[in-house]
Amino acid sequence: MPIIGPNCPGVANFADRSVFMMGHFGDHDGDCGVAFVSNGGSYLSDVGCADRSLPVAYSIGVGNQAMVNAADIMDILLDDHRVQAINLYLEGIPNPTALSAAGLKAARKGVPVVVVKGGRTNAGRRATLSHTASLAGDHIIASALFRRLGFVEAQTPTEALETLKLLIHTSPIKGRRTAFATSSGTYAVLGSDIAETNGLDLQPPSRQASAELKKYLPPFVHAANPLDISSAHDSDFDVHLNIYRAYLSDEHDIALQVMCFPPAGGCNPRGWNMSTRAFAQAARERDMPAAFINTLPEALPTSAREQMIAEGLAPLMGMEDGLRAVSNAMRLTQLAGYLADRPDEEILVPQDRICGGDGEIMDDANTKAELRACGIKVPHSIIVDPNRTDELTTLRFPVVVRLVGAGPYKTDLHSVVSELDTPEATRRAMTAMAQKLIPSLPKWSYPTFLVEELVPDAVGQLRVQLRGVDRIGLILTISMGCSEAELLCDTATILLPASRATIAEALRSLKLFPLLDGWRGGAVGDVEAAIDAIQMFAQFGHENRERVSEADINSLIVRPKGQGVVAADAVIVACARKGLQFQQ
Repeated sequence: MPIIGPNCPGVANFADRSVFMMGHFGDHDGDCGVAFVSNGGSYLSDVGCADRSLPVAYSIGVGNQAMVNAADIMDILLDDHRVQAINLYLEGIPNPTALSAAGLKAARKGVPVVVVKGGRTNAGRRATLSHTASLAGDHIIASALFRRLGFVEAQTPTEALETLKLLIHTSPIKGRRTAFATSSGTYAVLGSDIAETNGLDLQPPSRQASAELKKYLPPFVHAANPLDISSAHDSDFDVHLNIYRAYLSDEHDIALQVMCFPPAGGCNPRGWNMSTRAFAQAARERDMPAAFINTLPEALPTSAREQMIAEGLAPLMGMEDGLRAVSNAMRLTQLAGYLADRPDEEILVPQDRICGGDGEIMDDANTKAELRACGIKVPHSIIVDPNRTDELTTLRFPVVVRLVGAGPYKTDLHSVVSELDTPEATRRAMTAMAQKLIPSLPKWSYPTFLVEELVPDAVGQLRVQLRGVDRIGLILTISMGCSEAELLCDTATILLPASRATIAEALRSLKLFPLLDGWRGGAVGDVEAAIDAIQMFAQFGHENRERVSEADINSLIVRPKGQGVVAADAVIVACARKGLQFQQ
């Protein structure tokens, strides 16, 4: 117990038949397979009791991770060539740096990792604290960490099991072009909905494939994707083979056959066996990864699964879990290629202690100066006081007036006035604000104001935030700068340092990104300039991580394509103990 655990069920090495576990956790007699590492014992019990045709090499409980954590176990498992994939169930991440080192090792060895994270909701976090006494943490940050390491997150244990099964029994899926065949219109409709929701690309058959299919399909069936073979399901083997050969003659990345196989002791499975054999042969001839997805998880007999595996089909159980597994496997291949091109330092999490505490808030003028110094364009502005306003005539109107020194509370103090069209209107606004503010801000007996030109021709706004998280480092969060983004929880979070490609992918992943990309004939924003500005902001945060605890460009104005972006409003918070050397 001082070594692994406490509060864990034990350790099972099924590959070497060395099992030291409490209770029943399965009997797996293969010599290779998946290694399961779990905070919770019941998760391992479910794996052991599951009848899924998934080979298991190791089943290891880490309990409270008091001394040995999941990353330590994972590091050792990766030295065993019999481990084909790893599944983690985590309720806490006590050492992100160690997990990143294990993740880097997995990426370099080509071992896929599927993770299920417990404690994603408020109720789940409360249960986590009572179960393993570990801090569940921010699930958004955890997801960002997993993406950085090339792990794919599954939402449920059964989704994880089906994903692992597909990884074990097929070759890597190189893209999202999917051939979907079934014998039911219902499965075609429901399956299309689930497939498209999970990012599968169901392109219709080409003209050549359609013409060939017409020779073998019933006359009332049309070539489509999903392909409903309908009554052809009762035809002989050669008809099945010709249908599937024609259907798979187009370029696809994976072939899926979706049906409900009869349970053991039910009707004669001859037609299903013949159809799956023909489908598997057609896919093998094209050297194409292939899977059979049973619409119901419990109805696929063991004998049918074993036959499918022998034929080269991954037998997946449950239409929704199965199609999500396909999407997960596609994502893993994408991440593996992405990580292969990244240096180690963009995968490893630095073991930084992030400065914290209630730091000093930089005023608008100094904030804009910091952004300008790192290459981010800010509005043209001047600093004036209400009694000396001659320079106002040098500005292009309209303008916005901000109190210098009010920090993030400037709006609450009525110290921001926008859309001022003339120098005279600007003078009146500053005088009125000064009279109201002096009683509430006695130490600023003589307030000054930052007067900025408004940014014209805005296509949209972005919000970009930097935040230090202890034991993780700096995180970057991108969202659209509108209330709809908050309503939709539409954000993208990545760990720093990050490449320009990673930042671009995060920006384009936003649900509201099309608003910057010519949605419904609207103007196209300067997206490339926005990516450049975000990258410069991220670099600013990384280079100043010892003196900046938070930074927020809460209005990055995106202008039309070719006209750049402008940081119109921003806040920088200094570390409590480090302080900032403010520019004057």
